[in-house]
Amino acid sequence: MIVYRAVPYLLLAAPPAIFLLTVMLGSCTVARTPEVATGRALSYSDLDGRAGEALASELDRRAAREDLQRIVKDVRR
Repeated sequence: MIVYRAVPYLLLAAPPAIFLLTVMLGSCTVARTPEVATGRALSYSDLDGRAGEALASELDRRAAREDLQRIVKDVRR
């Protein structure tokens, strides 16, 4: 009989307990961002930053990919 009387209280306590357990487990597994990355945001206009180089290499990669796709289409014809 005691178990039957406890069921409504257990049902009320279950969602907050699950939420707290999820928060506790989630906070233990979060990877921290290095302070070097958070100290200064990347900007393409920085003179000493490498973001501009990354943008240029990405644009070169995309152009080479488009050329390769065009060549493949020409060969298939």
